[in-house]
Amino acid sequence: MNLMEATIFAILLSNPPPPFQCKMTPDEKQAICSNDLTISEGAGGKLTFSNNTTVEKNRKRELVFSNGITSYFDSFGWLRFSNDYAMRRIEGDVFRISPPNKGHDMLCRYTQPKLVVRCSPA
Repeated sequence: MNLMEATIFAILLSNPPPPFQCKMTPDEKQAICSNDLTISEGAGGKLTFSNNTTVEKNRKRELVFSNGITSYFDSFGWLRFSNDYAMRRIEGDVFRISPPNKGHDMLCRYTQPKLVVRCSPA
């Protein structure tokens, strides 16, 4: 499981207040987030969240959310989502997430390599 992607998707699905964190469990196919949302990875990399939403990539490597959220890359390199969130890689494993309604941006980074992702106000 790519914990960074799973954490960002969890933020898109649950709209939590920052700071926000997800960590791997001893089972490397499961993670739990600070808002008690759990994530399981299934066949083909399909992520299933405890709120029954799934996220997977189709043959074109596009994100497919079971709740209808869609995404596209804009001309500035931001990945924009239909629920008004946007995200982009800043450098390495650091990502900026811009929430809807001009809320405070968050920076997400690994605090323990590949085991814990923490997002805090930018």
